[in-house]
Amino acid sequence: MDTLRNKIKCISILLATAGLTWVTAAAGQSEAKGNNEFALFSPAKGVWYTNSGDGCAFAAIRWGMATDKLVPADYDGDGQMDAAVWRPASGTWFIRRSSDAKAQILNFGGNQISGSDVPVPADYDGDGKAEAAVWRSTTGEWLYGSTKRTPIVFGVAGDVPVPADYDGDGRADLAVYRPADSRWMILQSSDGTLRSVVFGKAGQQTLVPADYTGDGKADLAVYSTGKWLVMNSETGEIEPFVFGFDDDIAAPGDYDGDGTADFAVYRKGTWYIYESGKPKFRTFEFGNADDVPLNAALTRNSFSP
Repeated sequence: MDTLRNKIKCISILLATAGLTWVTAAAGQSEAKGNNEFALFSPAKGVWYTNSGDGCAFAAIRWGMATDKLVPADYDGDGQMDAAVWRPASGTWFIRRSSDAKAQILNFGGNQISGSDVPVPADYDGDGKAEAAVWRSTTGEWLYGSTKRTPIVFGVAGDVPVPADYDGDGRADLAVYRPADSRWMILQSSDGTLRSVVFGKAGQQTLVPADYTGDGKADLAVYSTGKWLVMNSETGEIEPFVFGFDDDIAAPGDYDGDGTADFAVYRKGTWYIYESGKPKFRTFEFGNADDVPLNAALTRNSFSP
């Protein structure tokens, strides 16, 4: 009976995704927002690949070029990550909405401003939809492409933008990491207060903030050569976790759908995941050596680009 249910479910998924570029049989699971899909981008082909979490199918969509910046986020508020790229040369955003497969194109930011803009899409107003946004490193301004809100100056040249919902109010907070002294500076949207924490080692670690404790707040976190350090948002304590090897790419996300970010790395076509729900360890073969896991596109280097 379970086998029959799975077959029926697979057929339903194939029919539902028939509007994509192409769909073929495969196996898999997961994603960053907990919708149980693995997701990759192939720079050489300009193709986004997703693999369902029930062993049914994968989809492939041509969207973007190798020189584009990946800016995946939930722009339409349907709970799914949308394929999206930002073209620095023209400042153009190309968003493919997962809710209706329609394209949304915005001209916003880019190299006409001396190449100082960094794309930082997130849900800043709490409406459940990510906004196209850039952080202008020359002025420290946060600018939004779809609203008339007044720009806010927060950060200075050399900082690394790391917006996330650190206070748990459902809105992304403006935040930067300052490599000069490894300092995280967070402007909390809930009360407007500034939080300043020294944590990590600039240039040696990847910045991987996410909700690893399941309390609805993003935890400060860094990753380097198989070692994770998480500053627990509930206790303030730094919790180490060893998972991965030197050549792995950090790709944390909610792969088991329990609302908590899982530790995960990608290694030349293989995913290694330590699920928080069980907890349990599992691997999955999906992708090639040069592919970029989308969850990795949400992390930041701990030095100014």
